[in-house]
Formats: sequence, structure tokens, C-alpha cells
Amino acid sequence: MPGGTATLEIPTCDAAKFEAAIDEYISKIDRSLERNKRTQTRMDKLKAETRQILARPEAQMG
Repeated sequence: MPGGTATLEIPTCDAAKFEAAIDEYISKIDRSLERNKRTQTRMDKLKAETRQILARPEAQMG
């Protein structure tokens, strides 16, 4: 139905199960995003440390 909304009748007991499952998936996604953020932070720190290490010989040569 273009441009409209569909209404679906779901029994209350099933609706509660669906809502709980959706909430659990959202929680898993949130945890995954947080892990990814921490990983990216560690990677950025290691990249910065690597740049510092690589710059040392250049500074000694120049």
C-alpha cells in the first residue's frame, strides 16, 4: 500500500515476546557499537605511538 501504513493485529502475549526480542537485539547492537568505539580508540592511540616512534630516527638524522 504505497504511502500508507499497514496495521497488524498481534496477540498481546506475542507482542510482548517480539518487543523483548527487539529490545535484546538493540542492546546487542549498543554493546557492539561501544566495543567498536573502544577498539577504535585503542587503534588511534597505537597509531599515534607508532608515528612518534617512526619520527625519532628522522629527528636524529635531520
